[in-house]
Amino acid sequence: MLNTIKTIKEKKLFLLRMNEVINTLKKENIELKKLNAIELFGGTGKTDSIISNHFKSFEIWEIDDEVKDELNKNIGNAKIVFCDSIKRLESTEKLSKFDFIILDNPMSVFGERNCEHFDIIKNIGKLIDDEAILVFLVNKKPFFYNKLRTKNELWKKRRKEFYGDVDITNLSTEFLMNFYKELFLNIDYDTIFSKSISRHKPHLDYFLFKIKKKVKIKKLIQNQIDWISLFPLLTRKID
Repeated sequence: MLNTIKTIKEKKLFLLRMNEVINTLKKENIELKKLNAIELFGGTGKTDSIISNHFKSFEIWEIDDEVKDELNKNIGNAKIVFCDSIKRLESTEKLSKFDFIILDNPMSVFGERNCEHFDIIKNIGKLIDDEAILVFLVNKKPFFYNKLRTKNELWKKRRKEFYGDVDITNLSTEFLMNFYKELFLNIDYDTIFSKSISRHKPHLDYFLFKIKKKVKIKKLIQNQIDWISLFPLLTRKID
């Protein structure tokens, strides 16, 4: 009975952590009501039900259509799309753009090989126009159940492939912040601000990143050329 009560309290705590995400963004003077938001791992929508009303619009992608009734019950004001989020991002070029993107991804490996947010974040730019706020779940210190030995070995392998030659069982916040800043740079986005919010110590954190499309060097050079060509005209004395 005590374990059941503890589990219920922890689940409520997980939901409340998303409120902390919202409050953090408000402190950054982010006007949420102007933003179009999407959740790429919708589940039953319980977490999203806490925050969906803060935004101009809210869309949910979810792979399991068996949760349709529960999703509609928990978050009736959202547009719900049943699809494989990872495959949809990989195979579709023209998609709607969003200002706020949530990846409240499951842990471990799901499907044949897909793992955490690793297979989706590299294509996240397909959902962004110029800039966006990303909120994604990171497992800093995973615990591996012995009864899932085979699945856990694949999970460990995928984490190693993604994070590199580090101790993937105990990742520091500092390492992760730098890792994701570099990841976003590699897909042509600068980080405007970033923050981590604990969801379940010491294991899970929500990572918040506001990213903006990098200005292409070619475009900067063209702008400089334009100004140089205009300089004689701008500095010419009028008789």
